[in-house]
Amino acid sequence: IDRPYDKLDPFGLIDFLHHKIGSTHVAHHYDSSIPHYKAQAATDAIKENFPQLYLYDPTPIPQALWRVCKGCTVVEKRGDKWVWKNDGLESLIE
Repeated sequence: IDRPYDKLDPFGLIDFLHHKIGSTHVAHHYDSSIPHYKAQAATDAIKENFPQLYLYDPTPIPQALWRVCKGCTVVEKRGDKWVWKNDGLESLIE
């Protein structure tokens, strides 16, 4: 999920020091060999060509972190194992 640092970083220092990884995070996971100076162009290309796969959330980082800590639903317990919960994701990739 791309999530900007803007609310946490009004002067842009964290974003600058982290090479804008918060707002280009999807591209980083799409292909981690993309250099940081090409990440915005890659993000724009993903948004344009794969809009159904691009995830953006403007929720400030501290609030998003708290939400995840309170109730992460990305994995679920099946028997004695934890597995990824990918319900419906397969249809988006086809």
